[in-house]
Amino acid sequence: MKKLIAVLMAVLISIALLAACSSRAAEAPAALGLMTGSGGGSSAGYNYDVAESVPFRNEMATIMPFSAPAPESPAEGMQTESAGDAAGDIGSAASGEVPAGTTQTAAGGLAEKIIYSAYAEIETVEFDETIDKVHEMLNLNGAFIENSYIGGRNYAQSRHGYQAYRSARFTLRVPQERLASMTESLSMLGNVIVVQNDAQNITSQFFDTQSRLTALRTEEESLLNMLAKAETVADMIIIVERLSEVRYGIESLTSTLRNWQNQIDYSTLSLHIQEVEVFTEIQPIHRTYWQQIGDGLQGSIRAVGMFFMDLFRWIIVSLPVLIILAVIAAAVAIIVRSKIRKARKRKESADEQS
Repeated sequence: MKKLIAVLMAVLISIALLAACSSRAAEAPAALGLMTGSGGGSSAGYNYDVAESVPFRNEMATIMPFSAPAPESPAEGMQTESAGDAAGDIGSAASGEVPAGTTQTAAGGLAEKIIYSAYAEIETVEFDETIDKVHEMLNLNGAFIENSYIGGRNYAQSRHGYQAYRSARFTLRVPQERLASMTESLSMLGNVIVVQNDAQNITSQFFDTQSRLTALRTEEESLLNMLAKAETVADMIIIVERLSEVRYGIESLTSTLRNWQNQIDYSTLSLHIQEVEVFTEIQPIHRTYWQQIGDGLQGSIRAVGMFFMDLFRWIIVSLPVLIILAVIAAAVAIIVRSKIRKARKRKESADEQS
């Protein structure tokens, strides 16, 4: 009877600890000190020091793999599994497997995990048509908009008659295999000013994290077997606490791998589209001395012309206000002049009397 009560208490404690573990994982999926930007480190942070008085401490030390072996290089860590096996190990114990993404294959036949991104600045004289073409490119390439911004004319600019140009910013997620063709077709949107490409190789970090995840899953199986064989409540409590930490680590590592795989499968393309009146002309690099002087004079003449055009526009737009100010200034001048004349007359009459 006492043994049955102890088993029931252990089961209740296990349920409570596992529920707490699930809530912690939902609030902080990137905890446990994971560094997503680097691949070094080991899983020593998951070690649990069991009290020396526990009789099965040595058994836990020999069965449970508390730390995963960290490969010295990406190639060494990947020799034990193929590209398909690597992608298949990302799954979570509770939510299934992560689908394998598009990866590059190195000369040795090893799968590489690379995150690609690109940035482009584009000028357009037909802003609305360019925005429509962006959506057409998305449909053709199976991409989607992660976030967007479109800014245009405001009231202050309209009231003063200024020419307002619109602009747009898009963050697009593009299938990795379509990124190159999509960047090559950016000239359809307008005048391409800047194109920047970036590639981040996370192979070492990816497979190191995957090895740690495999080690934690093996440890989870060992803990479950030990929990089934435990005979005392104290032993069950210690095993359940460690099992809670291990499952929390599994969920955190799985979340990290899923996030990386999503960035690998869908590259990021950032677009900055600016509406202009005239496209920016790209001047040849080699210009003679007199050609440089001519370019400078043309720029100065354009600047002077724009200054007088802006001044004339400001005068015309502000004409009602200027008329009112002129009337007020004229009235003030008339009043001041009449007072000055009266003061002079009083002074002259005073001088005559004296």
